[in-house]
Amino acid sequence: MKTGFWTSTTLKRLGGCLAVGFALALLIGPQEGTKDDYGYAFRQAVFDPRIFVFLGIGLLIFVFLTFWPQITPYLKKPGVRPIAIGLLTVIVSMTLMHWYDPLGDGKFSTVATAAGQTAGLSPLAQAFFGWGSWALILLALVLSAVAVVLQNRILAWVVAAIGVLGAVLAWTSHAAIVAFAGGIDHSLGAGVAVIGYLTVSAGAAAQALSNRESADTKLFVNKWVGWRPGMPLAIVGLVVGILGFGPATWFSPNTRNATIADTRELFRGTELAPLSVQYLAWLGILLLVLNVLLAGAACYLKNRAMGWAAAALGAVSLILTLITMYNISALGGSLNVDGATGPWQNLGTGGWMACAAFFLLAGAGVIAATAKPATAMPAVPGVPQALSSDAVGGRMLGSPGGIKTLIFVAFAAALFYPPTATTFWQSVLVSQIGVFVLLAVGLNVVVGWAGLLDLGYIAFYAIGSYVTAYLVGSLPIKPPDWLLMSPLLAIPFAIGACLIAGVALGAPTLRLRGDYLAIVTLGFGEIIRIIAINAEGVTNSTRGPSPQVPHPVIDVGFIRFEWGLNQLQYWYLLLVIIVIVVLLFHRLEGSRLGRAWAAVREDEVAAQASGVNTTRVKLMAFAIGASTSGLAGVFFASQVGYFNPDNFILSYSILIVAYVVFGGMGSLPGAMAGAAVLTWLPEFLRDQVPAEDRQLWIGAVLVVMMIFRPQGLIPARRRAAELKGLDTSPRTETRAVAADEGLGAAER
Repeated sequence: MKTGFWTSTTLKRLGGCLAVGFALALLIGPQEGTKDDYGYAFRQAVFDPRIFVFLGIGLLIFVFLTFWPQITPYLKKPGVRPIAIGLLTVIVSMTLMHWYDPLGDGKFSTVATAAGQTAGLSPLAQAFFGWGSWALILLALVLSAVAVVLQNRILAWVVAAIGVLGAVLAWTSHAAIVAFAGGIDHSLGAGVAVIGYLTVSAGAAAQALSNRESADTKLFVNKWVGWRPGMPLAIVGLVVGILGFGPATWFSPNTRNATIADTRELFRGTELAPLSVQYLAWLGILLLVLNVLLAGAACYLKNRAMGWAAAALGAVSLILTLITMYNISALGGSLNVDGATGPWQNLGTGGWMACAAFFLLAGAGVIAATAKPATAMPAVPGVPQALSSDAVGGRMLGSPGGIKTLIFVAFAAALFYPPTATTFWQSVLVSQIGVFVLLAVGLNVVVGWAGLLDLGYIAFYAIGSYVTAYLVGSLPIKPPDWLLMSPLLAIPFAIGACLIAGVALGAPTLRLRGDYLAIVTLGFGEIIRIIAINAEGVTNSTRGPSPQVPHPVIDVGFIRFEWGLNQLQYWYLLLVIIVIVVLLFHRLEGSRLGRAWAAVREDEVAAQASGVNTTRVKLMAFAIGASTSGLAGVFFASQVGYFNPDNFILSYSILIVAYVVFGGMGSLPGAMAGAAVLTWLPEFLRDQVPAEDRQLWIGAVLVVMMIFRPQGLIPARRRAAELKGLDTSPRTETRAVAADEGLGAAER
């Protein structure tokens, strides 16, 4: 047994960290090997200087783990977190994102190689894409670390200047590449790098100006958001609007790449509606200026009347923008510009960014008109009066208007980002992210609120899908003619069928708990799948519905709307469904039934002794969770048209449980975030890592998450309290001590 620093534990840790670096060398990189030479990838990763980079990463991990108690106080210093986030953002932009689309791969390394081989390119751009970019990151990292350790303000200002310099170099170097090589480029790498460098600069400036010993992120965010409720939303709206009316593309992004000014010239002299002509010429920019001024004044003055006026002006501006976008795309479709055949085609991101800007500015007006003043704590002699804990440091975004700000930003992204995404990502958004978010919200009732581990949850998804297929006449067994209906009308029937199935599953299993309950529900899920395979005369076995489940149609005589033309139609339908379900469940969580679920989850015996009807409560949990899964099944069946029992295997039930745990059990936002992140991540990794390594990376993310944030991404307050306690802030009052401790002990 060694003594001193190099103990057996330290040596084991060092070996483990170096092994992690070695594994990263095998994982990261373009080498994959061949069927003829299985050792090729190993040799490329090990017998190459790159191995020393990854061993260095392992050594760095070892240093952090070994000296973590000494490092932790410095990580809590003001400005450290923004600097770290900014540097990480820059690194992500330089390793994962595209910097120049016409190059095909277009990532930073590809562009850097091409820039180094190109004569006549700006020397500044060549230096940035050569050694300058990584040198800036390393310099900022080292100087910021020294500034934190030595508490040197001059070095902090130097880091702030480096951040600004990096942002300027990233933008100008990318512009030089585009100007030199030409082509249409919609890459986001340079823009994300600029944001990262500016974040570094802001963090360094905060470090130089702050007099506090440690940063309080909650206090900072709450004060910034609550200083003038709605003002942060107005600032974000201004930035998005400037980008939308400035460099963003409004029409024909793949061919003409026309900004709003280019679009105005393109449609000059055509049959475009006069209102849209004026909007492109001057009205759109004027509306943006008026919205910013009115929303900003309403937020700053906290004037309710001005707030409602800003909300109304924002709504009108949003409608005018949508009308203009429709007129542009409809005229372009009638002229068959760049292959367009109808409205809402061939539009760029500019119009949607303008819509998002007006939506955010209207939201700022609503917050200014409805925000309540922060409540002050009762005055205590000798203690400065402060805002309540919820308003300042009790919870993130607890200040007036904080949660509303987040909701408006989320809705702006949900409404106006999908039209700007590629067809592939629109499909992922609908068929995977959206559907699994709805499933996770339903399972959260059973697992997160009631504490019942259900591994057969996917069975109700299957029941909802097959009920829909039956009611639209897509199964071998047909309904009566009077019962044939559109998929949307099948929603109450599918919900009813799943309610009955949920009660049928819950009733016999009420006396089971923990692993035994999980095994029974697992068996139920497999029973439903096997029945779907064997009941050929009812379900058509593995061949699935035939004919396919039709798309939903709304036809009330004077209006007819049919889904299926594109994925965006389904996205907005799904968004409405998710919003309704989340609002209902939010009310349910705080109801008497929600509190009963919490009591059963914590201690079923104590809950029963307190008068809770545990039988009824658990049956309600199974039934409500099952009905949500059935609703998702209706949407799934109508959106994909074809499915078979292979769509309802056990692994999907386990995945949905993982989504709920990853996001935060018992938390509605957490369940949604967990499902969104873990369904997005595999698709994102599709172009980043070899297919064979994809699940390994996802597993690594889960392991890291469970180690460093076991409560989940967005935990419920109860779950966070279980792991961290109810009050993590330092106490100002004097605590009682034992009689034999403290200063008084020395007198005895």
